[in-house]
Amino acid sequence: MSEKAKAPVGVRAVPKAPGATDKFEIKKQIEKSHTSELVIALCGPIGSPLHKVSNTIKDVLERNFGYDYCKEIRLSRLIEEHAGKAPTISEYDRVKFLITQGNELRAKHENSILAELAVRDISLDREAKGPNEHGRFEPQRVCHIIDSIKNQEELEVLKLVYRDMFYFVGVFTPLPARIRDLANRGIRQSHIFDLIDQDSGEELDYGQTVRDTFPQADFFIRIDNDVDSQISARVERFLHLILGAKVLTPHPSETAMYLAASAAGNSGCLSKQVGAALTDANGSVISIGWNDVPKFSGGLYGADAKSDPNSEQDKRCWNLEGGRCFNDKEKKYISELMISGLVKSGIISKEEENSAIETILSSSKVKDLIEFSRAIHAEMNVIFNAVKTGGDRIKGGKLFCTTYPCHSCARHIITAGISEVYYIEPYRKSLATKLHGDAITEEESDTTKVRILPYDGVAPMRYLKLFRVPPDSRKEGGMMVRVDPETAAPRFDKTLEALPTLEALVVRGLRAKKLLPEEDAADA
Repeated sequence: MSEKAKAPVGVRAVPKAPGATDKFEIKKQIEKSHTSELVIALCGPIGSPLHKVSNTIKDVLERNFGYDYCKEIRLSRLIEEHAGKAPTISEYDRVKFLITQGNELRAKHENSILAELAVRDISLDREAKGPNEHGRFEPQRVCHIIDSIKNQEELEVLKLVYRDMFYFVGVFTPLPARIRDLANRGIRQSHIFDLIDQDSGEELDYGQTVRDTFPQADFFIRIDNDVDSQISARVERFLHLILGAKVLTPHPSETAMYLAASAAGNSGCLSKQVGAALTDANGSVISIGWNDVPKFSGGLYGADAKSDPNSEQDKRCWNLEGGRCFNDKEKKYISELMISGLVKSGIISKEEENSAIETILSSSKVKDLIEFSRAIHAEMNVIFNAVKTGGDRIKGGKLFCTTYPCHSCARHIITAGISEVYYIEPYRKSLATKLHGDAITEEESDTTKVRILPYDGVAPMRYLKLFRVPPDSRKEGGMMVRVDPETAAPRFDKTLEALPTLEALVVRGLRAKKLLPEEDAADA
């Protein structure tokens, strides 16, 4: 590497000028260091059209938004670079090899290793262009699309390095469509379900956990048919939102899910905060609800100016018995009763008693019991609240919930006449479709039952950031400001001054793990 390439990266010294001029020059220099670069990572269950979405993002950015360069980084390729070429005997063997070898890389080098290798690829692309004569990297109109991340640690590394220029997109297709896709690739059915189970949430500390990582997306794209225009429309809207090239406002479903997520903040439940919003058939919000303990005279316990200084009036679990979860207490009691009976009958020795109780609590259906919680669930609360304001609008309405509904809430949802339920986080304990298969379905096309579907659109955590704009930023001289998509800058860009340093830290970590040769261009 040349001495010029090794020059320190930093803001060039600016001659001092008095007063406002000095401030103006500093601001101008900082603004010049901001880049239109984007890093977009995709995540979705196996069989979802991730490659199609990746290709569409690339095509739309280059064709409509004037991006000079969009590169797709496939983590499967990075696995092959370090574990050898995947076999071509069959598609099942190829996919199984990539999953197994990816797990082995994570087990040996930490769960974030594939994301770290992707950072190195991005760093190499930047280094290939090199810094200018002042030792600074020039802002670029480029995008790197990472296809696809599989666990939380990979997501965290990319967020830490790229911050506001990073976007995480969840891509989902209904199970029947995913099964069809895998079958069309020549994988037989028994192997298909093996791959789906392994992909969604392996029981390995270093495995893939798509089921847990997917809900953290900034934007969700649900593809319910094979029409390419559906993918294009969703991708274009997402890109217009982050580049600010159009005036876009939320869909009713996005507002409802944002309100549901906001409502979850009211919950004092020790297990999980869940929020829900209920709309009528036209999408107008009727009520919101959250999970918490009911109180005498109606409603739920909650904070207010009168009760906050007198916490003895708040009878939620966090304020009773030292903060004990009553559901967990009852589950332990049941486990102790079961094992004590086995001890008395001589089936289990006294020495094995405590170990057996822990096994029941951690590895049996007892751990999935929810019946002993004191809290009313968010879905029930939102229905009760809607009844208070006039229950005639509930029938045919839509329920938006931060978490997939449990089988207990499913009964109330069916009884209330709700037609659709949308969720973000899965809930593995739920037996909703198993117990109520006559009235509930996860099939997108079945309108004869209550449909429970993954949410589609802007994530609640990004709602305000993507839909709120500074005052008067949309007009000038009384007229709407027209933004040329080909020059539109990301609404939340990042200065280049920090990026090469952060990327270099990741690259040095890869070298310490012996995954890179001693000399590497990206380690500037």
